[in-house]
Amino acid sequence: MQKFEVKDIRTVGLFGHSKCGKTILSDSMLFKAKVTTRIGSIENGSTVSDYTDEEKSRQISISTGCVHYDWEEKHIFMLDTPGYMDFVGEVISAIRVVDGAVMVVDGVSGIEVGTAKYMKMLERANKPKMIFISKLDKDHSDFYALVETIAESFGNKCVPVQFPIGKQKELSGVVNLITGKGLEGAPADVQEKVTEYKEKITEAVAETDDALLEKYLEGGKLSEEEISGGLLKGILSGDIVPILCGSAEKEIGVEELMDTIVRVLPSPEDIGEVRSVDGDKALSPTKDGTPTALVFKNVADPYVGQLTIFRVFSGTITGDSEWLNSTRDHKERFGKIATVQGKEQKDVTALIPGCIGAVTKLKDTGVGDTFCSPGDKVVLQGIDYPTPVMAFAVHPKSRSDASKVMDGLQKLAAEDPTFRPVRNPDTKQTIIEGMGDIHLDVMMERLKNKFDVSVDLTTPKVAYKETITSSSEGNYRHKKQTGGAGQFAEVHLRIAPRARGEGYEFVNEVKGASIPTNFIPSVDKGIQQALNVGILAGCPVVDVRATVYYGKDHPVDSSDIAFQLASVKAFQICMEKAKPVLLEPIMDVDVTVPAEHMGDINGDMSSRRGRIGGMDADGNLQVIKAQVPMAEMHKYASELRSMTGGRGTFTMEFSHYEPMPANEMQKVIDAYKKEKEQQ
Repeated sequence: MQKFEVKDIRTVGLFGHSKCGKTILSDSMLFKAKVTTRIGSIENGSTVSDYTDEEKSRQISISTGCVHYDWEEKHIFMLDTPGYMDFVGEVISAIRVVDGAVMVVDGVSGIEVGTAKYMKMLERANKPKMIFISKLDKDHSDFYALVETIAESFGNKCVPVQFPIGKQKELSGVVNLITGKGLEGAPADVQEKVTEYKEKITEAVAETDDALLEKYLEGGKLSEEEISGGLLKGILSGDIVPILCGSAEKEIGVEELMDTIVRVLPSPEDIGEVRSVDGDKALSPTKDGTPTALVFKNVADPYVGQLTIFRVFSGTITGDSEWLNSTRDHKERFGKIATVQGKEQKDVTALIPGCIGAVTKLKDTGVGDTFCSPGDKVVLQGIDYPTPVMAFAVHPKSRSDASKVMDGLQKLAAEDPTFRPVRNPDTKQTIIEGMGDIHLDVMMERLKNKFDVSVDLTTPKVAYKETITSSSEGNYRHKKQTGGAGQFAEVHLRIAPRARGEGYEFVNEVKGASIPTNFIPSVDKGIQQALNVGILAGCPVVDVRATVYYGKDHPVDSSDIAFQLASVKAFQICMEKAKPVLLEPIMDVDVTVPAEHMGDINGDMSSRRGRIGGMDADGNLQVIKAQVPMAEMHKYASELRSMTGGRGTFTMEFSHYEPMPANEMQKVIDAYKKEKEQQ
């Protein structure tokens, strides 16, 4: 990496649906820039950005690959993101730190669900972008038909600036509308298309600047430099999305894409100031600005420790220095810093705005944290991730693995914020949560490959709760006589239901000294013990008021433990008479699908005991809002993918608890009794 100025830096992300050609495009660009001596192969696992065991075996991108190269005296940092929706967290991280985006669209498959999803995410983040139509050398690819589809889906601001020469197996090159490169000798039909679209792009560019508009209206001609400058303005504002094309495998259109990236995608200087999360500080994207960087990726390595990858937004970040993690308010000592080329790192002395770098062996730094100077605290906007939608219970395969499971899971969670290991106190299970079955399978592969821990996955127990639906009274006398001191306590209770979410309340209405004052806390303690294991299915009991109003003691044999035991039994007797029910967790579910799948989704939701709450339009997609029992949603991610051909997505959040239908409740009770019998 030469010494570049900030204006010479480009920080770019490759986005698109799974298998659209991002990784081969990335490899082809590295080859053209002479970073590598050949273009890698997905099948052989030899690409630069897909290097992990899990990526090689599955032949898909799983994590964001970081690469960089020099081109036309500019330095480009590029992030190759996964296309599979299970790994959307990686995409979200990349969008946060890039200054520009290349949306890769499969020339055969066209606009797929990932294309639409990621395009919308880029729009919401106000990221300048262009579209690259790939695989135009393949059978059934159709550039002009796809251009029309793109315009219909994303608006007329999407205009081609490159055109293919030949089609499918006859693809031989591209014509650059801006520079005219490739036009000489191009077929007449291509030249006609160039003439048609050049008018559109020139008009769009002219509208970005009053002076250009005046010149255009007077003579209708703009220079190459004026078009490039106008494109940059239009792309920055979101008014123009240029469409490029080619074939990465045949190395067609790749150099033209690289030319366009350095010409019309912005540098950090073009983006301008970055504000702190509280808005109080404006950070200049200059070498001598306030040193500030944002962590967007962690890689857990059992040998070298955690590799922390960050993007510099302001000032100069150096190695062998002390920096403040302002998000967590503690200092971190940096050793050597490096740039990242796939799985390789190369030490550098300093990184300026726009650069992506890495450092190892930090004490306590996570994704979304900010680094800054200890004497000039600033916190950047972090990264927001979606709520996990699938969960499994984890069981170590051997006793030797048991002690290592949670440590390994937590290290993986530091690497991927959409992966969450939790201990459920109600079911006593270790649960892993993620964005889908493939996501969780991959994380367990990493657990085995990185930390040598093997586990089995099972359907997690649902955290049911128990409550009562009516009031009741009951009492119990605990009496036990042994050779020494005996045990005696008698407790009379009255219990009543409380509103959902109000929890447990203890009331003392004992008159006189039927229960001595010092034993009243023992009654409360015994009832709370009984709340931990309900009488229906051993679930925690909630939303109950328990009133102690009478009892008896013995001057010698009464004790704290005797009153606790009597209270447990008295509460259980009361609960049996108070019409107990099981409560199940209900989830708020938003399902986003193309309109043609709405009937299937609505019917499926009904079969899951779901209640449809409404429907909203989201562009050309429909969002179905429903409330569904958690017990019915365990495998929904994979089942939705099957129902919609991978075009449906959903989010899920806990809403509330509510009583179960009698038939469903009996299934849970029977399963609990069977489990008890087998113990």
